[in-house]
Amino acid sequence: MKKDMQTPSLAGSGREFSFRAIFFGILIGLMLMALMMYLDAVLGLDTDVAVVASMIGVILIPLFGGPTNKREVNMMQTCATATTFAAYSLTGNVVPLLMMGEELRILPTFAILLLADVMGICFVSILRDQFVYDENLPFPGAVMCTTAMEQIDTEDKSSTKILAGAVVVGLIVSFLQNMDYIPWMVSFTSWLPVKGMSLEMLIMPMTLGMGYVLGAKIALCMLAANLLVCLVEGPIGTSQGWFANPAEDYFAGIQDFNLPIAVGTALFAALIPICRQWRTFAGAFNFKKGAAQETDRDYSMKSVLLILLAATVALTAFCNLYYGISIIHLLICIVISLLFAMIAVRVYAESGLSAGLALNITMIVIAYLLTKNAVFSMLIAFMNFNMFILAQDTMYDLKIGQMVKASPKKQIRAQLIGVFFGCLAGTFLFAGIIKVFGLDGELFTFPFGNMYYSVISGISEGGATSLFNPMRFVMGAGFGTLLSFAGLPAGGIALALYLAPKTIMGIALGGIIRWIIEKTKGDALAEKMDNAATGLVIGDAVVCVIMVIMSLAA
Repeated sequence: MKKDMQTPSLAGSGREFSFRAIFFGILIGLMLMALMMYLDAVLGLDTDVAVVASMIGVILIPLFGGPTNKREVNMMQTCATATTFAAYSLTGNVVPLLMMGEELRILPTFAILLLADVMGICFVSILRDQFVYDENLPFPGAVMCTTAMEQIDTEDKSSTKILAGAVVVGLIVSFLQNMDYIPWMVSFTSWLPVKGMSLEMLIMPMTLGMGYVLGAKIALCMLAANLLVCLVEGPIGTSQGWFANPAEDYFAGIQDFNLPIAVGTALFAALIPICRQWRTFAGAFNFKKGAAQETDRDYSMKSVLLILLAATVALTAFCNLYYGISIIHLLICIVISLLFAMIAVRVYAESGLSAGLALNITMIVIAYLLTKNAVFSMLIAFMNFNMFILAQDTMYDLKIGQMVKASPKKQIRAQLIGVFFGCLAGTFLFAGIIKVFGLDGELFTFPFGNMYYSVISGISEGGATSLFNPMRFVMGAGFGTLLSFAGLPAGGIALALYLAPKTIMGIALGGIIRWIIEKTKGDALAEKMDNAATGLVIGDAVVCVIMVIMSLAA
């Protein structure tokens, strides 16, 4: 087994999987989980918690037990994000079940959460090398986290100053935007000449920072795809009656129309690279002693596979015995969920954005086609969401670990510890929110829960094909295959076909800024300014925390 573990020359450098890393990981993760659950239940928003956790670790860990290093902070951040996202799906996917009259049961909810989370972690751990060594995947979030961790032992304090200054700028700008003192969005729709055209841009620290880290190539590919949707497909579809005018309501028609195209594109964009690397992937399962491994993976694929199979059997048996869902239907949906996990990972690795909304709606449709039962469909979607969100988070952390030369085995251990405490605390926190605030309060409006309830209600009345057209899915599959062979960021392009233009335009602006710096000042400065981009994202995310605290205090 090949290892290249360079140790920093500072005190405490030998620590990695330490008590304080796991303790603070769970503690910070629980705080961020409460924040994320609040944001999702109240506003339908989320934020990038990994960079925030990384910066908290850089500041907090050395205060207890002395100096730290990148690997120990990474272990803390790995545990923290696993804790944060372990129960993230409750506010979106369980709320529709409660609206249908189902009762919230603590033990079954905890069991489904934990087993689905473990499956997501194990599945992408098997695929680790196929993703973390893929040169076409920039992992922008991982770059930002690593940039934050680099401040621990860097001798060039100019990078630290750039990061700190950008955090302050991000804090100020984002706070002023949240208080409506300065605009956060520019709309060009009213200037466009043709009915059905729409164009908006988010000018926020977070989108600019993410776009800068992504770089010009990926950001501009996403921009081109989104412009085709907004300026070409929009007016054609409006005139042909395919969907409502997106200039009046982008979410009402064109997003649903493009959903199967986006999913087909992202799915085959994730499958093709795996298929092309089948020899490497098959070699990872060579259990013969002495087999050569060109990898820094330090855990047994066989052990991870056995845990995945055990969790799959346990989840299938539990849902069949407790809820009465067909084993065949469950197994089909679990296989699809694992495919969706690959989509989620690749899209996030290419764009820094989550495909969660599109994948969750798609699973609701597929589950209803199989079961013809609205409750079963939402339960299956609940399991699916947990799998691919934890798969996405785990691969994100494994990439950071690969960049800082951490132990993947210890990272997986930190993930599993985090999800246990996250599932336990998250289930009780969600039950408390429902008991205190109910489903129809003025504060907790559950935007995503209500949206998914509308989706399942519409499918129950109009049929699944009213939302998910098979021919458009096939078109997307062909498109994703071509993009993959052409070496273009198909996962990011798929997301650009689905998301509203304001997000894509903001990210593209960040990519263009990086391109200008590269051409005028050189690659070295452009790379150093990753610190500024990371600082902007951290500042914006911290303002989300501040706004939540202000809302609770009011």
